[in-house]
Amino acid sequence: MRFSTLFLALPLALIGSAFAAPAPAPVASPFVDGTTDLALEKRDVDILQTVQQLQNTVAGCSAFGPAQTEIEVEATLEIIVGALEQCGNTLGIDLSLGVDVDVTIGAIIAQHGNIKQQVADILVQVIVDINVIVKSIKPAICQKPKCAALLARIDVCLTLILKGLNTLIAGLIFLVGTLLIGLGIVLTGFLGSLLALLGGILGSILGCLLGWCH
Repeated sequence: MRFSTLFLALPLALIGSAFAAPAPAPVASPFVDGTTDLALEKRDVDILQTVQQLQNTVAGCSAFGPAQTEIEVEATLEIIVGALEQCGNTLGIDLSLGVDVDVTIGAIIAQHGNIKQQVADILVQVIVDINVIVKSIKPAICQKPKCAALLARIDVCLTLILKGLNTLIAGLIFLVGTLLIGLGIVLTGFLGSLLALLGGILGSILGCLLGWCH
């Protein structure tokens, strides 16, 4: 089985033209996934501190070399999953949801003025670091059940965290996407849900490279 690795592209004229509205106030009501009302615990949260903590943890993980083992890969992916789940829990995002659900933040966010660029920069670094790590995993290890499950979990968590933060910071997904494009980042197919989210916002996918773990 092979996965697609996609490269996102967007005409420069569109960059910065969308999502120019100011960030909305935090949503206080529980969100609905289409079938169930999910009340989230309300708590005070510093977004910058929360995403920076996530980035610090992910940055402490390294890409794998030729001598990588299944145990080593799984241990690193578990660290990343744990960091993502902690970030989501701190923000009050239910990471047990499907990636197609509308997500709102269940936390009372501390006011820090316009933090969109800072948050986007941090999240882009998180995505870049995870992308590099995942691409370095040998195909044979990617196919192991536990590894495959961890990779899927990383994709879901990243997608839901980005969707949740976008409800508070208008245009965040668009900005993250354009920053990734500017860096020439090719996302692994294992981040398919994240890629679909970005592609849906940016509106165009330029190319497709077939592969497994690169």
